[in-house]
Order: sequence, then C-alpha cells, then structure tokens
Amino acid sequence: MFLKNFKMLWLIFFSTLSLLSAQISIKELDRKASFSFSIMSDNKGYSVENPEMFKCDKWIRDAGDRFILGLGDHVKDNRPNPFLDLLKNDSLWHNHFYPNVADGENEFWGKDQADWGAGAPILDYLNLSNRKNVKVRENKCEYYALEEHNGIKVHIIQLHYSDSPDDPLFAFNESSRKYLMRTLESINKTDNDIIVVLAHTGPWVNQLSKERKTKLLSKADLILGATTHKYKRYYFSDKEVDTGAISFNTGAVGNSGDNGFLQIHVLKNPTRMVIQYQRTKNDSRELQKKKFAYEKIINGKIRKIDWSSF
Repeated sequence: MFLKNFKMLWLIFFSTLSLLSAQISIKELDRKASFSFSIMSDNKGYSVENPEMFKCDKWIRDAGDRFILGLGDHVKDNRPNPFLDLLKNDSLWHNHFYPNVADGENEFWGKDQADWGAGAPILDYLNLSNRKNVKVRENKCEYYALEEHNGIKVHIIQLHYSDSPDDPLFAFNESSRKYLMRTLESINKTDNDIIVVLAHTGPWVNQLSKERKTKLLSKADLILGATTHKYKRYYFSDKEVDTGAISFNTGAVGNSGDNGFLQIHVLKNPTRMVIQYQRTKNDSRELQKKKFAYEKIINGKIRKIDWSSF
C-alpha cells in the first residue's frame, strides 16, 4: 500500500512539474489538455457587439472549449438583449451552453427579480429539456447535466438562488437544497468524475447546514457563485484547506471593473483541472499569475499556480 501511494504521489508531482516546466503558452496548455470548458456570468444581455463579450466568445472558440456554463443574469429587462439571438442562432451557444436561472432572468420574464423561477424560459431558447444528457426538474429552472469527454465525466448541477427576495429560506428554498443533496448522493464518484455545482447568489454555500456543507465540500470539485461582478476565490471552511472542493465567484463579462470569465483545462494522469480567470481587459488570452490560476486534482489536493515563476 505504501509503495502504491508513493508511486501515485510521484506520478502527480512528475506530471505537474512536466506540464509547468514545459509550458510556454496558453496554446500549449490547450494542446496538452484532454479538453476544456468555460464559465461566464452577468453579461446582462450583451452579446458579441460588446467588446468584453466579443473577447469571451473568441477566446472560448480559440481554446476549443467543449461547453460553456452560465451563472445567470444573462438578460436585462427594458433594453435590447442580443445575447438571446446568439443563443438561438449560434450553434456553439445553442447546443453547448448551460445557463443558470437567476434574478435577471426572473425580472426579464416575470414580475420582478423575486418572481421565483419565472426566468425558466431561458432554458427554452436552448431546447435544454430535449437534450439527452440533461434532466430538468419539475420546477423547470433547475437541472442536472452530464458532459463526457475522453473518459472523463463532468457532472453539472444548476441551482436557482436569486438575489431577491432577501430571505434565503425563500430565495434558496428547502426543495432546492434537498435536490442538491439527492443529486450529489446519486453520483458514483471516481477519479474520473468532476462535480460542478452552480448557484447565482455569491457565497451561497454558507446558507447550507453544517452537515450539508460538509457533504458538498467533500464530494464536489468546483463550486461557483456570481452576482457581485467580481472574481474571487471563496473559502467555506473554518480555515484554508488544500483538499475538497475549490470555490470561486465568476466575475462578470461586460459589467465589471475587471471583466473576465473562468476557463478550465482538464488534464489526465492524474485527472485534474487547471482553473484560470481570463481577464478580458487583456489583449489576448494568456497564462495567469498568482491568485488567478489554480490546479485541482480530482479527489486530491488544490494548488496555487503562478505561471510567471516558470
């Protein structure tokens, strides 16, 4: 057993060292990755006519991302929303985008931001309920999706937690919390299973009971929130730990002082994610520095990356 564990640790160290020491460009990381995907939010209806969204769209395509996860506020009431045309007419976004229903969607299709679940029609723009890899809940605004590439499964759990009303017991109700736990428990987690859980309202994990939070942080790999329009890493444990789920606020595209989105490269041997916040204020997509790049080994450790030091 000791020899097996030692070999695994050495493999992890050697694989990471080889990747970093040989890495000279973002394109090289694209090539080495088994596949990649991105996560964006809070574009408020903007599409590629917006310079920040233009870069987001272009860089997603440049990397060859297999799919895109959304964190909500993809539309804005009382103004044009060309993003909806992109969702209907562009094959990448129409077939490979997984949006979150948030307060912006509720306000756009319903009475106001607190109109719980009223934003569900955004899923219809993508015919999401007809995708064979998606199971939409009976409430029509929460769902589970499965993306599988090169033998690695990405389990996507989209939850509805709007900014409004202020009472989290209503905005993030017990039914949604039970759905999260049931879905987590239904996943047979291996080293080739990546679990991603998304809800719009910032550090939403803090609304869970201690028992549920512990289960989530121990089984999920990537936990995401949005709404503040600022990228940051969240810590939901009493102290900083280097195992379990890694958590982020996804920032915003077109509505932030530091516009950007998360891009995830998935690598094998061992299965791991390289997570980077791509800032669209830059002229081009690039390897990121300290605090904007991390490595998460599936069922293993989290490590900070600073590409500028290699």
